[in-house]
Amino acid sequence: MKKHSLTSLMILLACVLIFSGYTKAPAEEILIGTPAPMTGMFAGFGEGGVFGMKAAVEDINKQGGLYLKEYGKKLPVKLIVRDVESDPMKTGTLAEDLCVRDKVHALLSPDEPVTIHGPVATIADKYDVPHVIGGGPFEPWHFMRIEIKPPWEYSWLLGFRIVMPYPEGDFRAKPGYTIKDSWFGLMDEFGPKTNKIAGVLASDDPDGVGWYGLFPGALKEWGCKVVGIEKKLGLFPMGTTDFTPIIKEWKRNNVEVLWGNCPGPDWGTLWRQCHAQGFKPKIAMIGRAPLFYVDAKSWGGNLPWGVAVEVWWDSSYPPDACPGIGGTTAKSLHERWTKATRQPLNPAIGHGYFETQVILDAIERAGTLDGAEINKAIAETDLKTICGRVKFIEEQHFSGIPLFVGQWVKTDKPHVWELPITYSQHDWLKPTHKPVFPLP
Repeated sequence: MKKHSLTSLMILLACVLIFSGYTKAPAEEILIGTPAPMTGMFAGFGEGGVFGMKAAVEDINKQGGLYLKEYGKKLPVKLIVRDVESDPMKTGTLAEDLCVRDKVHALLSPDEPVTIHGPVATIADKYDVPHVIGGGPFEPWHFMRIEIKPPWEYSWLLGFRIVMPYPEGDFRAKPGYTIKDSWFGLMDEFGPKTNKIAGVLASDDPDGVGWYGLFPGALKEWGCKVVGIEKKLGLFPMGTTDFTPIIKEWKRNNVEVLWGNCPGPDWGTLWRQCHAQGFKPKIAMIGRAPLFYVDAKSWGGNLPWGVAVEVWWDSSYPPDACPGIGGTTAKSLHERWTKATRQPLNPAIGHGYFETQVILDAIERAGTLDGAEINKAIAETDLKTICGRVKFIEEQHFSGIPLFVGQWVKTDKPHVWELPITYSQHDWLKPTHKPVFPLP
């Protein structure tokens, strides 16, 4: 009898709570998770990106946190980092762990190869958790996304385009917003001083394959003879240790222009072998590999000197066009990085910072921690950030950033090597160093 009465009482209490408007306790903090490559081949992306994320979180928490209309107060923001060790196979598991165990309200991914983004995007859709990616090429991301049925709806890329133009009327539909624009701008200046014979190279991952499918044809259109493209000369498996057959073919054809895209360690191996075998082109434009100091210094000797790469963030960005949170500027963010790490600039800090700006802005405008509402707010973003203006092309889940060309130069500073901007198509940011031509 007593047991029956207790059951009835529990049912009655539940009904009272439901109909009296009882809800679960509100969140005490806003949780943002990032599965990032903190170690392994892509550690340069993760180290810099996560530093930028942490800096943005520190800046918003200095202001008391983020105001949420749903709670009528500010909540502190907490960033939870999981190291994926540069392994795409671990990324989805760790992203799911962040969603299920840590119950994060949003996911961030640093600029990194597109193969690492995919598993996180799948988990974001599975749990309706908004996901912002801070950098990377549009084309591989776009074609991977639309291959999924239905396409990922909770993931958004803040990145750059390789060759695909922006829609007519878009504020980015002008020179300086694709790698093709930037690289060929520099080629217009120095390409005529070469024999216009080009070699191309790329690793066989999605980033490299996408690049290899686009740029040889563009080089031909510009006026170069491209060596070996019909037999895919220069397209190699990641981890290749002997590039002799490729280098011999380049030497035999007197290649003076070298363009490519691959991870830093692979380029280091190839470039050392090029010099050892007496192959020294006049121009080396290489995507991805030369982005970070940790990779460039590992090549040894004077090998970094003059190697060019796309630049998608720099500490010289002006604060009026590229503001941070509170009083943070691109320059002060760089100074924080240098003080903490004693390393020269890692451009990924800017991308980690601005993707955090975007997700914080969306959460505040949504006024809630509901994933669907935050996702809707992301789509409506129009925000000045430390990387410039962010406005998504909604059907593509993409917002593009300005691009420049940088080249590694030798300095008398303790770290020796720096990557200044040597070519710009933007009035608001001039080059900070003269172009290096020909390669030393």
